[in-house]
Amino acid sequence: MEIFCCGTNFPHNTGEFCERTMRNAYFIGSFSTPFLYESDGRLLAGNAGDILIMPPWTPIYHGPREQNETFINDWMYLNGNDFWDLLTRYPLPEGTAFHIGTPFLLKNCITQIEEELLLKHTGYQEIISSYMTGTIIQIHRLYEQQQNSGSPMLRIEAVREAFLRHPERDWTLQDMANLCEYSVSRFCSLYCQHFGCSPKADLLSHRLNLAKQLLCYSDCTITEISERCGFHSIYFFSKYFKEKEGCTPSEYAQKGNSEI
Repeated sequence: MEIFCCGTNFPHNTGEFCERTMRNAYFIGSFSTPFLYESDGRLLAGNAGDILIMPPWTPIYHGPREQNETFINDWMYLNGNDFWDLLTRYPLPEGTAFHIGTPFLLKNCITQIEEELLLKHTGYQEIISSYMTGTIIQIHRLYEQQQNSGSPMLRIEAVREAFLRHPERDWTLQDMANLCEYSVSRFCSLYCQHFGCSPKADLLSHRLNLAKQLLCYSDCTITEISERCGFHSIYFFSKYFKEKEGCTPSEYAQKGNSEI
């Protein structure tokens, strides 16, 4: 993917507006300050943290809210055809500012791209394409989450992601339900509909699988593994493990180590 030019924290002068039209390039910018921009002949207001994507042949005009202010953004101009293909797979709004809740994605991408363009090591063009593709996918995901933040299923999925990331915590059904702002009964009903099992069963299954990995591929003691996986009773951990796997954690670890 060809990047024509890019920059981060660009030092715009007080009251300065960026004004140009690119023939075969998309503009994408992430703004750290409130700003004004033109779209379809109208001057609109954008907020700090917004992203703006403008297609080729579109007048690009943006600047500070007030003439005695400046604005800060991270920006790039890139090949129109390549970027159009990417946006076809991962659509995002064009010509209107939108928010994703995370202001640094584009900045981090541009910083990595600038380093590749400076060093030009073997395969740098492919690396740049992978950075850009990954960043657009992340922006697309976050934009969809913003658009569907009220969706019951997204709220349930967010709870599942939380306890999968932190199985060591002493999760209760009330804790889980509080995260998505449902009653316990409503949460459990929606969870079973979506995932085909209860949240507690799902959590225990994840803890068991994590414990099996640690038993085979770590130097942790059985007690440490029990704690890291959220089994705060070594007795319950051993009993549950044997019930599901037909052997004790120690026997499983010995068997796994002998097969490595």
